[in-house]
Amino acid sequence: MKKTILTLATALTALLPTSAQQSITERFAQRLTLPPYYICQRTTQQMTIDGQLDEEVWGKAAETAPFADISGEGFPTPKFTTRARMLWDDDCLYIAAVLEEPNIVAKLTQRDTIIYHDNDFEVFLDPDGDGQNYFEIENNARGVVFDLMLDRPYRSSGNFLIQWDCPGLQLAVSHDGTLNNPADKDRSWTVEMAIPHKAVTVNFDNPLKAGKVWRMNFSRVQWLKKGGPEENWVWAPTGKIDIHNPDRWGFVLLSDKKAGTKDESFQYPYQMDAYRLLWAMFYAQMEHRSKNGAFIRSTNGFQLTSKELGSLPSGSKINMEATDHAFRISISVPQEKVTYVVDEKGRFTCEPFKQ
Repeated sequence: MKKTILTLATALTALLPTSAQQSITERFAQRLTLPPYYICQRTTQQMTIDGQLDEEVWGKAAETAPFADISGEGFPTPKFTTRARMLWDDDCLYIAAVLEEPNIVAKLTQRDTIIYHDNDFEVFLDPDGDGQNYFEIENNARGVVFDLMLDRPYRSSGNFLIQWDCPGLQLAVSHDGTLNNPADKDRSWTVEMAIPHKAVTVNFDNPLKAGKVWRMNFSRVQWLKKGGPEENWVWAPTGKIDIHNPDRWGFVLLSDKKAGTKDESFQYPYQMDAYRLLWAMFYAQMEHRSKNGAFIRSTNGFQLTSKELGSLPSGSKINMEATDHAFRISISVPQEKVTYVVDEKGRFTCEPFKQ
């Protein structure tokens, strides 16, 4: 692959933008907002998965912000409120959500049918945060499940494996109202689930440990009228109607503190200015291939602005190797002693910094 290297010092003088040109971070601003985070605390209480959320510990678990439109800022506030919360112990990740709903409807009854043809709740899990080999669990208000694993996002020609049935999954729903009865007015439905760490463990590397940070998202597909279009309400907006952007999902820190512990702090695991620019370059590559049938071959092709480059920590270095059909972009941050890397498959990794 052709290789180009751009140091911050040379870039600031060599890649000054034209005044009329929109920079890549401006062009993709809707998809570059700071993802939300959640501090998932431990439960020491025995959990009964029945959809009731009557364990005392659920009352101590923080709620997420209300779900927003998947496209993000500037789009309508969802008509009905949805919030989720999480807990964990040595065996499982626990997820609960309450979905406001004046008419609880669920028609599908067979596992691994396309559940979002009903109103549904969806969970997306990428325990190692590399954007590859991630998991999806959907369910409707009957508690019927559609679970699958994806090798990479659809934008990178990903494939899905419906044959993955989450081993040991416990899931239950309850209704504050009546199912499939439009004659009365309902209030909400609740989903509660336990996902064993063994179901998402790869190479014996248990991701359910204190200090680990997972990438996760929650989605609610809602059909406000027959025939659609469907609404997509999510915890972490992706900036477009496509939930399969793991780089846009929220950060979930597994805390060693008991549920209800106050004043815990969160620090993003990456230098987020470098992370943001890396993904802007990725989006630019995908857009360029879509329009031109090939990837950008050198860093000059991005026409990065002085503002974009100036947002990086001092001494940062951008490196790209590319052919028409593959690329590897990296941003090295010496202060963090790390190099962030993304390729054409959307695989994100952190590598040790090398001089």
